[in-house]
Amino acid sequence: MRSITLRLLPPIALALGLLLALIIGLRPVIADEPAAGPEREDPRGWSKGVPAAAVQQALAAHAVVPVDLPAALARDITQRTALFYFSPTCPHCTAAMPEINALAKRDTGLKWIGVASGASTEEQLLEFEATYQPAFELVIDTDRSFAAALGARSTPSLYIARPLRPEEDTSGLPPAQGFGRVGIDEAYAPFGRGAGGVLLLRSDPSNPFKHFGGDYQGETTCGVCHSEERLSMAITHHQAALWTLYRRERHTEEPCVKCHVTGMGAPGGFVMGDLGHPMAGVQCEACHGPGGPHDGQRQDAKTACVGCHDKEHSVAFTVEKGLPHIDHFKANHMSEAELHAALAAIEEGSAAKPLLAFPEGPTVGAASCKSCHKKQHKWAKGDPHRAAMARLSEGEDAQRVECVRCHATPKAVGIGAPRSSPADFRVDEGVGCESCHGPGAAHAAAPNTDNIVGLGDSCPECVIEAICTSCHDQTWDPKWELKVRMAAIPH
Repeated sequence: MRSITLRLLPPIALALGLLLALIIGLRPVIADEPAAGPEREDPRGWSKGVPAAAVQQALAAHAVVPVDLPAALARDITQRTALFYFSPTCPHCTAAMPEINALAKRDTGLKWIGVASGASTEEQLLEFEATYQPAFELVIDTDRSFAAALGARSTPSLYIARPLRPEEDTSGLPPAQGFGRVGIDEAYAPFGRGAGGVLLLRSDPSNPFKHFGGDYQGETTCGVCHSEERLSMAITHHQAALWTLYRRERHTEEPCVKCHVTGMGAPGGFVMGDLGHPMAGVQCEACHGPGGPHDGQRQDAKTACVGCHDKEHSVAFTVEKGLPHIDHFKANHMSEAELHAALAAIEEGSAAKPLLAFPEGPTVGAASCKSCHKKQHKWAKGDPHRAAMARLSEGEDAQRVECVRCHATPKAVGIGAPRSSPADFRVDEGVGCESCHGPGAAHAAAPNTDNIVGLGDSCPECVIEAICTSCHDQTWDPKWELKVRMAAIPH
């Protein structure tokens, strides 16, 4: 390792705003005006949008910012060079090292140099080298001139430097003695995990997908071109899929996790135990395959749905039922306030869960279930749910539909089913079988597992909890807990 001294080139202060504009791939942005290209009517009923609207911006060449570096370092920059600015004790930097090392070993035409922050000691750097085995030379920004020259405010950050052509140097000043001038034409500041795919995408704009090779790249990379789609997917339940397991303390169970992340066990895919992995959640490639269609292996995205949305884990799921809820361009037509509210609802878990809705149809009453489910029917007689109507007062509450809807079974389920009067509910049986398992008319006529909600054993929480909390909410039952209540329903 070696120490270096860098000098801040005075005109660079005027270019810091430009440098920030070079940061790409870390956050999708929707332009004020529609991107060039025709808008299409979508047969799935999605909002209007332009697929890959930002592709030209993503692959476009950036303006070069001149920077003075010590001559010893500047002489090393004889080709495009990745300058990885890091701190050996920074947890974000150490978490990024596997990705950084993998990038450094790829044949991208980039030379790599690691620049440790000025606060770093040689002892820390030696320990860092021993632990992470970086595939490139490390130097220390001894007097913090590197950070000053590039306006670096955080670690890790990544800057792409190259030799500066004479016509690109507009400073009007020669380099100081002992310094050399180079150009910075790309910056990832800070470098977030998953941004490596963006670097690969931009390494050869004439053939941007040559490094994909069937590996998972992550939504950060997809979002560079597909900015509209990425922002719209952020307000779907797919985005928070792993978080829902974490809240239920199921995030260590592999059979559950595999459907709440992307590409688990595959090259570039999610790694068990790494909750901050770039492939956490259900991302673009969970449906479109690794690399999307860009690796030459086009996958019909609709075929991926039923791999996780099966009978055990979804309520009467069909692809046609699910598609409207992953509108890839929905965010285009939302105000800032609406967008922030939608993002907050997903994060908090308060967003509507329309796919957990029951199949539509009439109910037939608990008595119709007895012939096949004798044991469960006998048990239900002593369950408090069956006596729910009796818990309402004989007077006003029993006539208020807003009370009756949680104390009795509706006579029909579905959009437009009447719910305006107590007469629309089976008040004689309280909360019966069909309040939890859905309308039973079709099931009674032809008993099978396709026309009733069975609430399976392997992962019932997402379905059961949504059913229960439609009535057991914070207002009326603030101490309600799923595990406790389920233990009291042993049928």
